[in-house]
Amino acid sequence: MKRKWQVSLSIILYILILAAALDFNLLKLFDIRLFLLFVLGTAVLTVPFCEKGIDRRELCYIFGRKAIEAGLIQTLLLMFVGLQNSASSETFWNDIAMSFRPLLYGFCMQIIFSEKHEGTAAVQDIQKNVAVREEPDSTQRFREFGLTKRELEIVGLIAEGKSNGEIAGVLFISEATVKKHISNIFEKTGASRREELVRMAFDKKEK
Repeated sequence: MKRKWQVSLSIILYILILAAALDFNLLKLFDIRLFLLFVLGTAVLTVPFCEKGIDRRELCYIFGRKAIEAGLIQTLLLMFVGLQNSASSETFWNDIAMSFRPLLYGFCMQIIFSEKHEGTAAVQDIQKNVAVREEPDSTQRFREFGLTKRELEIVGLIAEGKSNGEIAGVLFISEATVKKHISNIFEKTGASRREELVRMAFDKKEK
């Protein structure tokens, strides 16, 4: 939380520096109505990922990634409306410029909430995440240990030889969350190393 405040203050400071250097009226960047619509849109896009048991850090990470999408959608719609309603060339370019404010909000939110954890691989496209979350055949035998859906997903990715950072990127979660899940998996299965989990998965395939 402390780092998020530090990042937020850094962004504000940088924007103030740019506004002063470019002699720009900073108040034009902020519109309370647009900002509230932007936050609402980001929350709506985040809702599908609010699974049971998801931790706060993971949810914040997803919120930050969805902020860019919400900002882009709102910017495009504002530009579309501006093009339709522009009555004169004098206001045309001003309307277009102001339409980019939600996109700026989105980038700022992403920087604040989607901090890249050390060792975490680049986040994959969300459609790929949905596909990967389907339970692999190699994890079927682990059901008897009472593993959760997320733990089964991680076992399958371990069986594919992926590192903690790669798993974090594929599943759209933090590396700390991956380590916590793996610790729970070891406790439930009695395994002490990743190699044992891999061996168990491939033993199932050979039967």
